Amino acid sequence: MSLVSKCRSVRVGHHRVLFATILLSLLMTTPLLAADKTDQVWLKNGDHLTGEIKELQRGVFYFKPAYALSSIEIDWTRVDRIESVEHFNVVLTTGDTYSGTIRKVPESEDPSDFAITDTGMVIKVPRVEVVVIQQQKASLWAQLNGSIDYGFSFVSGNNEVQSSLGANVAYRGERNQVSSSLSSSFSGQSETTNTTRESFSADYSRILTQKLFVTGLTTLLSSSQQELDLRTTLGGGVGVTLARTDRTAFVTAFGLVASHEKYTTESTLTPSGTTTEALLTMDFSNFRFKTYSVTSGFRAFPSLSTWGRIRLSSETNVSWEFIKDLYWNLRVYENFDSKPPINAPKNDFGITTGLGWKF
Repeated sequence: MSLVSKCRSVRVGHHRVLFATILLSLLMTTPLLAADKTDQVWLKNGDHLTGEIKELQRGVFYFKPAYALSSIEIDWTRVDRIESVEHFNVVLTTGDTYSGTIRKVPESEDPSDFAITDTGMVIKVPRVEVVVIQQQKASLWAQLNGSIDYGFSFVSGNNEVQSSLGANVAYRGERNQVSSSLSSSFSGQSETTNTTRESFSADYSRILTQKLFVTGLTTLLSSSQQELDLRTTLGGGVGVTLARTDRTAFVTAFGLVASHEKYTTESTLTPSGTTTEALLTMDFSNFRFKTYSVTSGFRAFPSLSTWGRIRLSSETNVSWEFIKDLYWNLRVYENFDSKPPINAPKNDFGITTGLGWKF
């Protein structure tokens, strides 16, 4: 197969994923009324800035001075004082989310130096317990955060082409959290069968208490290596936040799911069927200002329909930001099935790299 043919295959395999990604990007560019640029921030080195507080994410405080064309990134530990009349959503390490105006005083004046005020009620906490600060915006789409990355390689010696695409988007409100992600990979080589893999997942969580939440999930997976045309999984459960700091989060959930599987029609066995499975999830994230970001998810599906069968899936992403909003990403994924219903490989493992943009 020629390089032109392989590149055409890559485009065909990715066109649906690219369309969904572009659509999400367009939705998130909905025009909004700009906030008044009257927020004031004092840093511990004595610098005083006036402008607009954008957000706090992963230990990075984003602030747009009135004279600047774009936001600057500030280490959250270097912020000494904040004055603002705008309303924000604030997430704490306990998992609680509050809305209101925010104010920070020097730690030497008050150990509980960060305050959220709403309709006369004041919540005061130490700065280290503040995980996320987000503007309250008129549009739901404007409150989404996410990223897109893409990688491509070609080797002329054997006409090998590899391509990978990944994207994710998330929203967090006072009680509701929604996230979704998709990935697509292609590998082709002269005189060999092309390998493709496409996956999509969406999660919804409703916060009940500081530690407990209920969750629902949907996953779609297609893997030519495991001769799997499509596996659709739907279910939900109860989750627990085991740890949350301004840099680290670790949560787990237990529940039940139903999976409908359709394998290749060449199989001599029944190519499709529905199973019931238990669910165990574990999600971990860790980040460090201006250095790295690590997110890792693990899913276990012990079958309740086929004794002894268990499915495992995992994905880990490590990102390094080298220019504002641009990063290099390393993705490692694996899917394991101890007893696939057809004579197919049990493992689907891969490593992809690419350049990405976050929004």
